[in-house]
Amino acid sequence: MMNLIRCLFASTLALASAAWAQYPAARADETRDTLHGVEVHDPYRYLEDAGGAESRAFFRAQAEYARAKLDAIPGREAMLKRVRSLSEFQTSITSIALGGGRVFYLKLAPKLAAPVLCVREGFSGAERVLIDPTRFNDAGGKAAIDWFVPSPDGYYVAYGISYAGSEASVLRVLDVAKARDLPGEIDRTRFNAQLGWHPDGRSFFYTRLAENPEAAKRFSTMRVYRHVLGREAAKDEIVFAPGVGGAREVPDAAFTFIQVPFESKHAYAVVREGARRELVVHITDLNDLQSGHPRWKKIVGLEHGVTAIEPWRNELLLLTHRDAPNYKVIRVPAAAPEIAKAKVAVPEGDAVIQSIAMASDGLYLRSIVGGIDRLERLPVGLFGLKKAEYVKTPFDTHISQLLANVRRPGAILKLQAWIEPPAVLLIDAKTGDMVDTKLQPAPVAGFDDMDEVRLYAPGHDGTKIPVTLVYAKTTTLTGQNPTILSAYGSYGQPLTPQFDPARLAWLERGGILAVAHVRGGGEYGDSWHKGGQGAAKRNTIQDLISVAEFITRYGFTSAGRLALEGTGAGGIPVAGALVRKPELFAAAVLRSPMTDMVRLESSAYGPPNIPEFGSIGSVTGFAALREISAYHQVKDGTPYPAVLFSIGMNDARVDPWHAGKLAARLQAAGTGDKPKLLRVDFDAGHGPGNDRRGREEELADIYSFLLWQFGVEAYQPRDPLPSATPLPAAPAIVPAAGAAPSPSAPPELQSAPGVPPSRPPPKE
Repeated sequence: MMNLIRCLFASTLALASAAWAQYPAARADETRDTLHGVEVHDPYRYLEDAGGAESRAFFRAQAEYARAKLDAIPGREAMLKRVRSLSEFQTSITSIALGGGRVFYLKLAPKLAAPVLCVREGFSGAERVLIDPTRFNDAGGKAAIDWFVPSPDGYYVAYGISYAGSEASVLRVLDVAKARDLPGEIDRTRFNAQLGWHPDGRSFFYTRLAENPEAAKRFSTMRVYRHVLGREAAKDEIVFAPGVGGAREVPDAAFTFIQVPFESKHAYAVVREGARRELVVHITDLNDLQSGHPRWKKIVGLEHGVTAIEPWRNELLLLTHRDAPNYKVIRVPAAAPEIAKAKVAVPEGDAVIQSIAMASDGLYLRSIVGGIDRLERLPVGLFGLKKAEYVKTPFDTHISQLLANVRRPGAILKLQAWIEPPAVLLIDAKTGDMVDTKLQPAPVAGFDDMDEVRLYAPGHDGTKIPVTLVYAKTTTLTGQNPTILSAYGSYGQPLTPQFDPARLAWLERGGILAVAHVRGGGEYGDSWHKGGQGAAKRNTIQDLISVAEFITRYGFTSAGRLALEGTGAGGIPVAGALVRKPELFAAAVLRSPMTDMVRLESSAYGPPNIPEFGSIGSVTGFAALREISAYHQVKDGTPYPAVLFSIGMNDARVDPWHAGKLAARLQAAGTGDKPKLLRVDFDAGHGPGNDRRGREEELADIYSFLLWQFGVEAYQPRDPLPSATPLPAAPAIVPAAGAAPSPSAPPELQSAPGVPPSRPPPKE
């Protein structure tokens, strides 16, 4: 008997070793650090050297391996065809801006790989394409428009171009009438989405990165310059930086823009420290700024909790969460602003005020309650702002853009929801009615057969976690529905609805899309953010686990057909749940994820993220970061779910080595029965600037990979891993007898007889 046990054990080890050997070799070294008396093992540290030969070879080999496995999925080509049929004929309008009487916007039209910049003379004018970024395509890769800002009169547009998803913008200025660039360009100008034009439209203030800094200090010592049209950029003078014009207490990783209001004698330097939401605001006389000799005075500090400013007449409106977790709006005189003497313009309410925009007829507020946006307006009266009134929107919605101008009445909204297509609407200042501008064409595919509900999962500490679910109306609660559960939960940013017709490729096959509105986001204001920030970040992970358990218990899905999905900082809860509760999930998709939080500070984006996640410089900070660092929580011999990593090697926000290190660690540590694939696009970045074809390919890979792992017959490779020992597909789920299949699912996704079906709950 003992010999038999030994033989079985040896066979198991041999099979596991063979499975591990299938992956491209990744050397594990003995790199160790001792931090605050704790030894930290980091066997794949060398992958952080993006230019190193061994690192480059690792990512190339992993990319080829993943590509071969994904291409071997039988249903993948059909999935890609369906995704493209839904995506490539869809027109998307984004980033609407006003300049004089002109309307500017980015448009991704059918068959285009990247958005083009368009202009109209008013919303009813004829459309004219100003900039097609493909004219910049060269050996550096495919070009994209990163940002653009029209001059106040609409005569010019400053814009940034970068290549291959790098977001490394080069600034140019376009003459709108001639549709031709002015001479000259300025590099290192990535952070200029809020570039400040002077009201005369003949000069502007832009932010520029320092030249050739150390990798970890790439975003340090940024400066704001003044540029005059027609003048060489070499003559641009620095107008804001530490010590310039008396500017004090400016953090090293400061993202700054200058705001010059219409008809004002003042200008404001708005400073954000890294990922921190709170702003620091400095003021100077506009004439001094124009002369190149500003005299800055700090009027708003971090302690004031201000997250947005809006100059109006002789006042300055400030959005703040100080003593108001759901935010309030205060006002101070523009000439002599003293926060201590500020008056309340909009008191704190039950909804969280997300943003403010001033028009000539009133102040517009975008608020949110648990992930659903609403709009309010405070009309302008003889003695200032009147009482707030609600503006009715056509559906429960996300206001993805709120645009107003102090010289014009009314506002412009871009609305969308998970199953409601986007629309660009004008608000009539007199009636409050909304008028469709017709700027956004109708979608190519509708979601009439889909439904959306909001439920609340009990968290580990009793907190109610909102859950949004989207599925076909005919869905039944058999526990067999293929489900993707997404989460983010960082920076106080709510996970808001985004309409995407390509999602129908998943939903029409009986799939469910679920969103966990975990703590760390902004669904319930500052308190919700702080509940998943810094040392409390563990709550973000626990919330996701609670939601996964809830929707499984409810009957929407089961462990064999549940996958997690997270992007960027969303990798923290997803990878964290994966390594803590692997038995809850069949698979996970990690897109450009943060997974090694202990080494985050060593990267360029590390220092700016300290306000959000903390620092390893302190004992408590190190302990908290190590706890949420999935890379350091992997345990050898654990049967982890299947994982698909998807990254762009030109990512300027999250270094690719995060995914590379965790992929190598999981490949080496697991039992080998579920694939851990590292999908790499060498001509892409974090998402912005990536072309449409690349996004379609990625989505087809994700959906096909998950259906493979859920055991769906049409997606089972006949020879999934042609190397020595194949990785088996996820077994099909065979529930207890009793239930009929859901009529909404095509044959390959219909359930075997199971528990008695029930309909999902009604909308909430």
